Amino acid sequence: MAQQTRIARARRWWRSTPRLIQRFSIILLVIGAALASTGVWLDHTNWWEGHNFLINLVSSFTSLCFGVPTALLVLSHLGNAQADARQQQRAENQARSEIHEFQVALTRIFNAASTAELATKARSLQTALHPLRTLIDADGAVTTSFFTLFNDVLQLEPGPSQTYREPASFAALSRDRWQWRRIETWHVRVETQWRVLSDEVRPRMLECHLPWIERSPANMAELAVRRLLDEDRRNPWRLREGFTDSDAVEAMGHFLGDLLVLCRTAETLSSR
Repeated sequence: MAQQTRIARARRWWRSTPRLIQRFSIILLVIGAALASTGVWLDHTNWWEGHNFLINLVSSFTSLCFGVPTALLVLSHLGNAQADARQQQRAENQARSEIHEFQVALTRIFNAASTAELATKARSLQTALHPLRTLIDADGAVTTSFFTLFNDVLQLEPGPSQTYREPASFAALSRDRWQWRRIETWHVRVETQWRVLSDEVRPRMLECHLPWIERSPANMAELAVRRLLDEDRRNPWRLREGFTDSDAVEAMGHFLGDLLVLCRTAETLSSR
């Protein structure tokens, strides 16, 4: 088994050698073998006596026929290894930069210094949202409490006017066009940055045999990006006319869930 493995490695090593070097090396090795065989036979017949210069010339050329292919094969693979190392380094640098940009894009409109902190706050918001799924909020106290926490996590620019008030209910949130325009811009940036990671960085990393996230979390992130703020009951800023409180709570839950998946993906990518 070990011998078969070594033979397989040798074959792969030979196939990875440029074709021109392969042919040139074979020609020189055949010539070198012919010269060596002829030299040994002439030694046996004592033909070399009185041909000292010719002896040196033939022996030097024979050595050259064996030495040049060896040097070419070794140097070509060293060059390939160096080129591969440079390519891997460039791929790693690009991945590191684009992953950082993805993290920056995710946290851009939130009061969080990192995607890990944002993930923690998203889980807290999910916990605060849970009572609205199971209780009847007759006086609106639970909704007000949730939006107090939500508005603290969401960090947008100063409002459009001094009289602007942050939404304190789902109805007010769905009417806030100023806030939605900023959320929409954030959404486009997050989606664009994910496309860079998925369509450009990931193929290059795999081509260079560098680690990437597993298929399952990658698929979950892809699904989260595709569903994020989808106006079909998943966008609390763009609810359909005549929506109920249950519809609004469900939409906010989807938004927080998608956000949490993307934050976890960003952290996984960063750790890789």
